[in-house]
Amino acid sequence: MKKSLLMGMALVSFLSFTACNKKQAASSDSAQKVVRINFQTGTLCAAPVHVAMKMGLFEEELAAIGQKAEYVQVVEGGATLAEMIASGKVDAGYGLYATQMQAIENGLPIAYTSGIHVGCTKYYVRSDSDIYSAKDLRGKKIGVPGLADSSVMNLKRKLMDEGIGVTAENNEVEFLAYASADLAIALNNGAVDVIGAHDPVATKGERAYNFRKILDTGIDEKFVNEYCCQQFVTHKLLRENPEGAAAVTRALQKASAFVEAEPRLAAQLQIENNLVAGDLDFNAELLEELNFIPSRSLGKKTFDKAARQLQEAGILKKTTDIEKYIAQSYIELFGVPDGYSYDKATKTYREINGERKDFTSL
Repeated sequence: MKKSLLMGMALVSFLSFTACNKKQAASSDSAQKVVRINFQTGTLCAAPVHVAMKMGLFEEELAAIGQKAEYVQVVEGGATLAEMIASGKVDAGYGLYATQMQAIENGLPIAYTSGIHVGCTKYYVRSDSDIYSAKDLRGKKIGVPGLADSSVMNLKRKLMDEGIGVTAENNEVEFLAYASADLAIALNNGAVDVIGAHDPVATKGERAYNFRKILDTGIDEKFVNEYCCQQFVTHKLLRENPEGAAAVTRALQKASAFVEAEPRLAAQLQIENNLVAGDLDFNAELLEELNFIPSRSLGKKTFDKAARQLQEAGILKKTTDIEKYIAQSYIELFGVPDGYSYDKATKTYREINGERKDFTSL
């Protein structure tokens, strides 16, 4: 009896220990379910990220599946977003998709999941210039924020349409990189003939120097239904936590819909939280000018068209399997609608489903 009693006590102790360990393991697993989301300050069109952070949309979507959000800032002069992704410090984020297309081809482990907003890139000449459109850019010097920047990728695609060479074998324009703050000065001083810039730098330069706009991706026929900024997730997050990838995508889609409906409130939130400096009226005006209607289907169409044309231009390698590249670089996540709209009267979100060809169907 004593032996049986001891064995029984040992069994109870073992089962208790096992149950405790399972609880600890579950608790540990739960603690590991943290999605690290990149953000940066000073960027007006990053309003959806700022809104999702400060209004709790990331936390709300992740909490619903028992997960948490952490925020990782990209600091100017520090590690780039691509470097932070490659080193495993970021799981998800948002930015100019075209800027990362070559990096993805070279192994940057991310995939895009939704288009977030259209526009924000503009091209200017001095008021006394004889340049009036992209057709007039053959032989010109063009100042840009970086040689892999989306302003370069978009303009090369536009120039190809106009029959102007942008390939290594036939290059009829020259791109020169400047710090964003120096672009307007470079144009005003005649160091370049044209500049490509993103808002708010673009519009500030226009107003300060009376520049003339020759191309605006927010209204140009080629780009008006194409997204400049899109949501991405890392391959690691897709493999290990697809539910978290879906949650942050839904949150950013909702935040984007909010900015579309409430641009002034979004601008105010950015200023009050020291995320973007500037005048409220000016910032709100620019946000209202941009199209923040999110769409996964149009986001993918944007990526598809750009990838094919950039391969034709030689920016993406001729040897790249473009079908595989597109399929791996743009993912449709389970549980993510095509987009959302926001009703400011009722303060509610509505899912938008079904593939979109353009924004006229809304």
